[in-house]
Amino acid sequence: MPDFVYDMPIATLAVWSSVLAICVMVVGLLVVKPVFRVLIGTGPDFNSSVNYATSSFSLFNGLLLGLLTVAAYQNLERVRESITNEATSLGSLYAQIAAYPEPIRSEVKWLMRDYTLYTIYEEWPAHRQGEILNGGFNRADAIRRSLSQFEPETERERVIHYQAMASFQEFSTERQKRLTGVTTEIPAVLWYAVIVGAGINMFLLVLLKMRVLPHFVLGSIIAFFLGVILFVIVTLDRPLRGPSGLSPFAYELLWDRLMIWDEPVEQESI
Repeated sequence: MPDFVYDMPIATLAVWSSVLAICVMVVGLLVVKPVFRVLIGTGPDFNSSVNYATSSFSLFNGLLLGLLTVAAYQNLERVRESITNEATSLGSLYAQIAAYPEPIRSEVKWLMRDYTLYTIYEEWPAHRQGEILNGGFNRADAIRRSLSQFEPETERERVIHYQAMASFQEFSTERQKRLTGVTTEIPAVLWYAVIVGAGINMFLLVLLKMRVLPHFVLGSIIAFFLGVILFVIVTLDRPLRGPSGLSPFAYELLWDRLMIWDEPVEQESI
């Protein structure tokens, strides 16, 4: 799919998907049907032959559309889960840092708040455009380097540091999954099969021998539903892309419920 499709507002995309499908059906009825009537003619068993071809084709095309819809939804849920897990592990790490001694406690907390705000206000808008910024990696690496430089002096500090590093590793893993979601999409070859299948489906429907008005009504209904299915697949295809992409709600909740309540002096330095 062209990139501009993912940048369209979701309501506009829904309308245009259905309208375009209906327009294709109307053009088929007005242009394609008369031409093929002349080329192949019609006989008493013409509709039966078309219905036989349509039923056989619809089985495979419907199966393809169903599997693609499920696969796209599963990709969306995997990315959503990775976002939630990333924010959860970061929140757990932030709470564990409170047990560290100064000055590393204030330093790491500042880095984590900076990372959170950067993710919400800089990285997410870039994800909407299908881009991955280096700033998020640099900020996460700064947190890692600060933690790795800490040398525990007591058994209590060693336990706390071990748990904090485990939380950081989990955060890094989920963060990588989230970044992978920026480029997650249905392969182009499958989109080719979907578009060709939709075209063949409409072509077979146009060939039916019917009166114009019933043919137009029934064809428009089927084309409208086909447009809705394509709209659903496009919306789910890129989990983080465009206006319909997943939101940074988990990070916003982390900031509002935990980080924003830290010391006022530290907040002013963000």
